[in-house]
Amino acid sequence: MSRRRRGDGTVYRRKEGRYEAACYVNTPLGIKRVRRYATTQKDAEAILVEMHNKNDSGLKINPREERLGAYMDYWLLVVQSSIRRGTFVGYEAIVRLYLKPGLGNKCLTKLTVADAQTFIDNQIKAGQSRRNVQKMRIVLSAVLSNAMREERIVRNVARSVKMPTYKPKEVEPWNPEQLARFLSAAANHPYYPLFFLMGFYGLRGGEARGLSWSDIDTDKKVIRIRRQVEYFDNSYSYAELKTEASRRNLPLVNAVQDVLNNLKPTGTGPLPDLIFKTPNGLPIDRGNLRRTFRRISREVGLPVITPHHLRHTAATNLKDLGVAPRDVQAILGHSHISTTLQIYQHADINGKSEALQKYERQISEITASSRQIKPSSSKLSPELAKINIGSSESPLHKDPRLMSPVL
Repeated sequence: MSRRRRGDGTVYRRKEGRYEAACYVNTPLGIKRVRRYATTQKDAEAILVEMHNKNDSGLKINPREERLGAYMDYWLLVVQSSIRRGTFVGYEAIVRLYLKPGLGNKCLTKLTVADAQTFIDNQIKAGQSRRNVQKMRIVLSAVLSNAMREERIVRNVARSVKMPTYKPKEVEPWNPEQLARFLSAAANHPYYPLFFLMGFYGLRGGEARGLSWSDIDTDKKVIRIRRQVEYFDNSYSYAELKTEASRRNLPLVNAVQDVLNNLKPTGTGPLPDLIFKTPNGLPIDRGNLRRTFRRISREVGLPVITPHHLRHTAATNLKDLGVAPRDVQAILGHSHISTTLQIYQHADINGKSEALQKYERQISEITASSRQIKPSSSKLSPELAKINIGSSESPLHKDPRLMSPVL
């Protein structure tokens, strides 16, 4: 091996038997001598080349071998202020319960596709649901994407991981008769106003529970959807909505006005202006709302769905009434109309049958009409005979030039 030039770094064997690769590179703290270790000289040489390549590409190299687990803790602190509390709680749980125990000891800069793939495969073998494994991959990819932005790694290996196919359970929303039957059974329950608004407007659970009296404009007949309620660190608070499109105004129809007229502001609890509260003044608990919804559904013999599926119910019933997709999108507060069309609006067998029957009638009418105007074969034959083979009054004369083999 030729002698290295000044600044190329060095590789040598340490007293305990490991090999050390060391060179001066750019770090977040300036130009520093960075050391990396390997079990063989060949691996150390490869590490030295990799450090030089990263340095030449403008990447800043951490002076120490940073573990993925430590970087995940740092990442959670970075994103905490820019995402919703509920989202952060989900991210933190995925990192703490799965990613750190499975990948936390891996070096951030040495994480490979094989490492990530093995982790995902092991989670599936351990019995984790496909949806939960998908969440793990999403969070891991978000962590590594942030590391790429900070120029700590060159690529996001999570993007190359092969995931098991995830197919969400098909939602079968209630038709208007089923929704009316549920509301009739829930009429005397304290949660009835919440169920009514969720089923009528297709509100998200957090949006419905977060409605305040200041959001109701009786003069302009408008309900303003502006925020939702979240529970975090043993306290309730208002939170931003999911997207900018979620901030919307909805018409205050008479049926909704009648429901709200039966409620009285209390001014108690941690959020005094809140419309829907328990007798103690606390916001309605999401878990209690879901359990009550399922219980009433079973009692009246309805297909059991979740409160969020009332959103699908509203979208589908509005579609069946012929409401334009753009209007349904605005009512639900979706950012993209594809979400409304592909996820929230569903087709049932009755709708398919009615559509095909209309199509059948249209085809039958066109076919019958074409039969009426089509000439009969007896009337058509003499005319064709005159055109194609001529008649006695107008014999056909063949030009010999047209029969020439040259032509």
